[in-house]
Amino acid sequence: DNEFLWAHGSDATLAYHGNNRAAFSLDLAAAGAAVAEEEVTDPTDPSVEVEEDSVNVPDAIQDPSGGQDCTVNFCDNELTTGFLQKYRINVPDGQAPETCDGCTIDMELIYDGEAWVSIGFSLNGRMIGSEAVIGIPGSTTLKYNLNGYTDNLVQPMPQE
Repeated sequence: DNEFLWAHGSDATLAYHGNNRAAFSLDLAAAGAAVAEEEVTDPTDPSVEVEEDSVNVPDAIQDPSGGQDCTVNFCDNELTTGFLQKYRINVPDGQAPETCDGCTIDMELIYDGEAWVSIGFSLNGRMIGSEAVIGIPGSTTLKYNLNGYTDNLVQPMPQE
């Protein structure tokens, strides 16, 4: 499985997302792309004790594509009410979707409102150490390093 993070703000200014975030797994090797949602504990909430190494295990696996072939058509994954992820898995010629060696993914995020949106790529389902693409209304969409929970630690990556 591949670990992803999503978040969105409450307006067009990049700032703390509050509870508007979660992690999910997307199995790119399964062309139907099963998704597992997991609840993410807010490490900045003083009323909650968080172990940095803890990763929540999802209770159920869902297939948001409804059995569609996500290598042919864009499939939908409703991240939360009013926030939709559309994705298509690109399988290189000569490769099998089951192994997905060299596969890439195209994504589109659709938010019902005006706020920044992001999709992150994680090795462990946690924010710190991950990378994200963040779109801010009226700005250029950029890649970011997620080095911490404060605004100054979420930094744009150098341009390639």
